[in-house]
Amino acid sequence: MNINNYLFLTPFFSFIAGYCIMQQFFYGPETITPHLIGKQVHEVLPLITQHKLNIRLINQKEEADLPEGIILNQTPSPGTAIKANQPLFLVTTKKPSTIRVPQCVGMHINEITTQLQTVGITPRVYYVSHPYPEKLCFAQSPQANESLEKNKLILYASSGNNKPIIWPDFSGLPVENVIEFLHNYNIEPHIIRNTTHTQQCKEHVIDQRPFAGTLLTLDENQPLSVQLRIQ
Repeated sequence: MNINNYLFLTPFFSFIAGYCIMQQFFYGPETITPHLIGKQVHEVLPLITQHKLNIRLINQKEEADLPEGIILNQTPSPGTAIKANQPLFLVTTKKPSTIRVPQCVGMHINEITTQLQTVGITPRVYYVSHPYPEKLCFAQSPQANESLEKNKLILYASSGNNKPIIWPDFSGLPVENVIEFLHNYNIEPHIIRNTTHTQQCKEHVIDQRPFAGTLLTLDENQPLSVQLRIQ
């Protein structure tokens, strides 16, 4: 038998063999896409091997509250029919880049806020009575150069050096004089009259709230409530 007489069949058999291989690779038995969302990548590897699938990582999202490597999304979706060796595209979590806390103590709150905005940090500011000038930061948490977790920075700033005062006694004073005095401190008193006012009778303070001698701290952001009873 002369084998050369059958060489013309070689391309035909090659095509048949290639077709069978392609059929086996692309059109093999179907399986159901497993549910991977919420699991870590290393946990699903045995399941992926069992279903003869190939995983492809297409994106990572920063999630400070989740462990790294948690699967957030998958394509095809769970329950979808899929062929063996078909790729399965995943989106997983990753930890945010570490941010070092800047030095804020001794700086004005407005200046601090402007600088922090450039790095995406929104601080929580608490104002406390302090000898430092108003809106000057005197404490922070975390401290400078420490790692900032969950983008939370707490600042303590001075609300001004508001020293306590002893509330004066207005009893017996003309109400016009007392009102004028209170207006100097942006205080609008609540007036209660015991009798009907007449032009012939000048009104005087007979009672007051707060009481005379009370120790108070005046705060521009929270005006003091004053009540005067006059007659």
